[in-house]
Amino acid sequence: MSILLTITDYLGPIQLAIITILVSVLTYNYFKWKRLLSYWSSRNVSGPKPLPVFGNFLAKFFIPKPYLELQWYRQFGRLFGTYTGDKPDLTVADPELIKQIMVKDFHRFRNRRDNGSSRSNEPIAKNMFSSRDDTWKRIRAIASPTFTSGKLRKLYTLIGQCCDEFVGHLDGKANRRESIELKKSMGDLTMDVIARCAFATKPNTYTDPDDRFTRSANSLFTIPVWRIILMAILPTRIRRLPPISRLLRGTAGPDFFVNLGRKLMAHRRETQAKHNDFLQLLMDVEHNPNNNNTDSSVEHRESSGDLNEAHHVNEGADELLANREALSNVLAKRLTEDEILGQCFLFFIAGYETTATTLSFCTYELALNPRLQDRLYDEINGAVNQQNGKLDYEVLSSLPFIDSLISETLRKYPPLLRLEREAMEDIKLMGGDDSTGSIQLEKGTVCEIPVYAIHHDPEYYPEPDRFNPDRFMPDNRPLIKPYTYLPFGVGPRNCIGMRFALLEAKLALAKLVQVYRFSRVGDTDVPLVYNRGRDLMQARRLVVGIEKRVDAGDGIGK
Repeated sequence: MSILLTITDYLGPIQLAIITILVSVLTYNYFKWKRLLSYWSSRNVSGPKPLPVFGNFLAKFFIPKPYLELQWYRQFGRLFGTYTGDKPDLTVADPELIKQIMVKDFHRFRNRRDNGSSRSNEPIAKNMFSSRDDTWKRIRAIASPTFTSGKLRKLYTLIGQCCDEFVGHLDGKANRRESIELKKSMGDLTMDVIARCAFATKPNTYTDPDDRFTRSANSLFTIPVWRIILMAILPTRIRRLPPISRLLRGTAGPDFFVNLGRKLMAHRRETQAKHNDFLQLLMDVEHNPNNNNTDSSVEHRESSGDLNEAHHVNEGADELLANREALSNVLAKRLTEDEILGQCFLFFIAGYETTATTLSFCTYELALNPRLQDRLYDEINGAVNQQNGKLDYEVLSSLPFIDSLISETLRKYPPLLRLEREAMEDIKLMGGDDSTGSIQLEKGTVCEIPVYAIHHDPEYYPEPDRFNPDRFMPDNRPLIKPYTYLPFGVGPRNCIGMRFALLEAKLALAKLVQVYRFSRVGDTDVPLVYNRGRDLMQARRLVVGIEKRVDAGDGIGK
């Protein structure tokens, strides 16, 4: 008491009032955060200890996200709670619960986390990844035919031309037996492919590092840490305010692609010019509302020869039924101009980064495992010889080892470390196959599926740190437990560009391995060092050696 009286002797009434208010606010916030951050503990759900304001968000800036995922998974099991700011999220890793969320009760978990972009009027926000409810359903149903086997077949030659140019670009380094940085090299290739396939535009990825197309694309993936933190902790209503929205947006990269798309669309309408790219396909697509089977998976499997591809491991009657129900009764036939631009922008950013990541990690593993490299060469060479020097779409889709190789890459290095689905109503998760137990979810709770951790669970994948493509060979694939292989998601909101990405990766690898050998060099990191603070799978560097094969010809189809 005497201390308080002494302090008041040195303070005027205004200063004392300010201090009193500050103490009251701090006290209120202390009890507020204590209440908010006890959400899971009050429900007997374990999880990592959160911090006020940030929740568990900051942890990934201290521990690379892949290691953090495994640490939490091993410590807390297949069902635990975390916090994004003050919002409680439930991590769900049990296969049966994943099926409930992603397939059986899809209509109750149809949306991803609401980041506020779905209410934006900007064209880039009108993409199916961010869209919600009936808007997502309409866009997905109309856009799905863009990725049928017939449409992908038309892009096969164009992708092959991009790969041939990339092989030629590597000749100088290979002849000098130099090392290459895979992230940069594969990024140049996938940017060239997606620029031509999305916008019929050829950027100077190999010769001009200041090319505006390349520079604008790279700016989309160099987000500073402070912006990532603000986007995570600011309430949605604050993020939507124009000054804050512009600050968080940061780069002018999206504007470049939107303006480019508008000019291309205007030119094509004026001249009636036609191109084989996603922009043209979306401009021309006309949805048939009388066809309830709006998902193209069945049509693709029957006509493309991809029955042996590993992405079918989760597919069954429940999945096909969920797809039909989720995309039925859509009456609209076409997308608006802004929606077309939004999908092209989405295809570009998704097709550029994730495919480059997959190709980089796959080539890295081939460099460390020469015997696997020889197996791939033998498979490709055998198929090419049978086709008189060519490798057509159907044959490439049916080759078992190249599919197993890419599937194992996606298991060990999934580009997206977590999946998200939001509960659209109060719902009970009904236990799991490992006695996880049931839990009541409140409307608005986001369920996160830790893909990386599931892919590295020794119960599902023995010796998970060993790169072993044989796990996914046709004879072994039935041993893979459904809903434990999730690189493209699962259910009606799985990755719409999955088959395009697989086609590009397979064709690129087939052409590369025909001409070059990759090897471990002094600068090759073993083990890899992962970047901190990122939700995508990113290694600090991926350096390997490259040399031309002694027995190399001119490559496939040349």
